[in-house]
Amino acid sequence: MSVVYAREQNLGVEDYRAVLSTTYMADRRPLGNAERIAAMLAGSNMIVTARDSETGTILGVARAFTDGAWVCYLADLVVRADQQRRGVGTGMLHKMKEILGPGIGIVLMAYPQAVEYYRKAGLGEMTGFYMDREDRS
Repeated sequence: MSVVYAREQNLGVEDYRAVLSTTYMADRRPLGNAERIAAMLAGSNMIVTARDSETGTILGVARAFTDGAWVCYLADLVVRADQQRRGVGTGMLHKMKEILGPGIGIVLMAYPQAVEYYRKAGLGEMTGFYMDREDRS
């Protein structure tokens, strides 16, 4: 199978759900709230997808926000469970970096389950902090 990586700013709610629903992140995103998912996608000014080149089936999503000059905050980097460990996530990271260019760094907060992946993908580590949301619906 060949994979196509592309910027896809008009990603639909159902494609996003199709990927996340197969992973440990399903419980960490409001997949049952289509309106909120649509708002999350609309507010993300950098979305890169991975799709099967023959069928167009969505394999992965990288959803982020960038100021276009210095930094890009990666909110989601997720690959369908049946496509993991095949380089799809790394391919989306490389495509995002290519689109952003050499002057923009990528920052993310990793769930414990993903820390080892990010180390292997070559990302450096730093301490991070966050204030959690009260409404998870």
